[in-house]
Amino acid sequence: MVKLIIGGATGFVATEVIRQSLSNPKITAIYALGRKPIAVPEGTAPGADTSKLKSLVVKDFEKYPEDVKAQLADADGAIWALAVLPQKTRGMPFEEVKKINQTYTLKALEQIEEARAAAGQKGPFRFLYISGPDTPRTPDGPTPPVFKEYIRLKGRIEVDCLEFAEKHKASGWEAGAAKPGLVLPNPPGLLMTVVGAVAGLIAGKIGVRELAAAMVDQVSNGFEKEPLENVDLARIGKKALEAQQVAP
Repeated sequence: MVKLIIGGATGFVATEVIRQSLSNPKITAIYALGRKPIAVPEGTAPGADTSKLKSLVVKDFEKYPEDVKAQLADADGAIWALAVLPQKTRGMPFEEVKKINQTYTLKALEQIEEARAAAGQKGPFRFLYISGPDTPRTPDGPTPPVFKEYIRLKGRIEVDCLEFAEKHKASGWEAGAAKPGLVLPNPPGLLMTVVGAVAGLIAGKIGVRELAAAMVDQVSNGFEKEPLENVDLARIGKKALEAQQVAP
């Protein structure tokens, strides 16, 4: 049984993670972090156990309220989706982009570990960071021709997460990065089908249902590999969704 933290819980991908987790019997609690209360998503399956959703309001992602930290202490893993998307960074000071993407992620790692340590938790804790394709983990690594600074930042955050988990290995930490290509709605619609066909030639594409299912599977059952590339996520997600359809 898994208690799951979801960072950036109002986003497109995180909403699907919540939607699926409410119907997944292996997930017993969903701690949804956001600046405002998180409601049960539209489209949640009939019969889903909506009581599992715990909306935790964090107005300042650099300092969590003590009551929120106390609830996070018994979590088994996290899917971290809190980020400024690249297309929304135009016109934003890069320091602000860096704070939301990197500083908030590092603070989440620290705050969760503080909560676990205070409660004496030593069991496995898996932190899955949602990154993107072609994010280099070295300063001189190759990048695509657009959003270079942003893409290098995402690669640096992947390294930050791995280093934190290594430092706290004794208390059960594991970390990994999910690196999907273009994430499409299910069903994608005509425009997104065309866009997806182009993206598939560049960085790959994946349906949001497959991506969410893959990430929940990996946090619940252990990381198959690190990082999880788009092709891995698509394969794992498809298998997980098929298993859900045949489950009693």
